[in-house]
Amino acid sequence: MGVMRTVELFPSATRITAVANSAGSSKLIAFKKAIFLLNVTATAGAAGDVLDAYVDVLAPDGATWLNAVHFTQVAGNSAAIKHYAVLDSTAVAATSFNVTSDCSSGVTKPYLCGPRVRGRYTLVNAGGGAQSVTFSIYGTLVG
Repeated sequence: MGVMRTVELFPSATRITAVANSAGSSKLIAFKKAIFLLNVTATAGAAGDVLDAYVDVLAPDGATWLNAVHFTQVAGNSAAIKHYAVLDSTAVAATSFNVTSDCSSGVTKPYLCGPRVRGRYTLVNAGGGAQSVTFSIYGTLVG
């Protein structure tokens, strides 16, 4: 087994809709397998409010980010919840696939691995007042 490393894509913090779309800094680490955990510890919003959280990997061109994980959407009035996703370079895509758009909610492209990884999120406010979500994204990567 290769070297294991834990990366923090987003530390646990409360995020509000005033900063509605944010990409975290990328982490330089080539990996063959990874497990990512989205840990939502608190929400303060309405049912129509939504958190979308993503994990992206850097493509071989060194410039294009590919969306590998789109965690299941978290409603603004949700209880604390955890979601995880696994990436594995030995997984094989059945065919070529479109990488110009994000995965649908709850979808992982497990065969995507690369030299860098980053977290990204979007908070959508349905208009009923300020929304906040406290969450973190961590990953354990095996090189």
